[in-house]
Amino acid sequence: MNKKLLIRKAHRYIGLIVALQLLAWTLGGIWFTWNDIDKIHGDHLRNTTKIMAKSPAVSTQKALKALSDYKSLNSIAVIQVLSTPVYRIKYRTVQGVSKMVLIDGNSGELFPEITQQQAIDIVNESKNFIAKISSVEFITETDAHHEYREKPMPAWAITYDYPESPTFYVSTQLGIVTAVRHNSWRIFDFLWMLHTMDYQTRDDFGNWLIKIFSLIALVTAISGIVLFFISRRKRPKPKL
Repeated sequence: MNKKLLIRKAHRYIGLIVALQLLAWTLGGIWFTWNDIDKIHGDHLRNTTKIMAKSPAVSTQKALKALSDYKSLNSIAVIQVLSTPVYRIKYRTVQGVSKMVLIDGNSGELFPEITQQQAIDIVNESKNFIAKISSVEFITETDAHHEYREKPMPAWAITYDYPESPTFYVSTQLGIVTAVRHNSWRIFDFLWMLHTMDYQTRDDFGNWLIKIFSLIALVTAISGIVLFFISRRKRPKPKL
């Protein structure tokens, strides 16, 4: 097999592989460009009216006393969970473990775990549309491909019979809506996976697969240039 034919075949098959990934990048880039990132995050489904948290009746010191394994404070904030002022406390235990809990701002006791009905009520305060609930799921763990990956758990997943099938996730640990997922976000997530070539976490833009592919793309480009020059036909010299 001569050198010219070998380069042609290598360029053809490698080029096909490269072309498929370039197509995925192009389609993803077009979709990213034509869609607002705030909409992808589900902001258009949220109620933008801010509810000011009421002042808690008990002091911070009394709230901390409810923690039997408390050693040191990382952060503390007052939020409102269904008209009740609540301390959201992140602290380190005597065993050195980082924990986050909710303390009822009126009683100074641990806030009960968010129930299904409370989660629905929390979403009702957070969303800006009216629709029937199509499903409710209690999530305790997810895999790397789940749309609620790397988010606080346990959580309630409440899906509505509404355009784009939005799902609101309510963390029982935080007492708030921690994520909104809908069909546009799901398309974004799929295209972003193809874009980064990280088919596990979607976030590693420096994985070995994309590094190897970038080298293949470089070889393809170089082979294409070489093929262009060696394939040129020499013009016959004019006869005098």
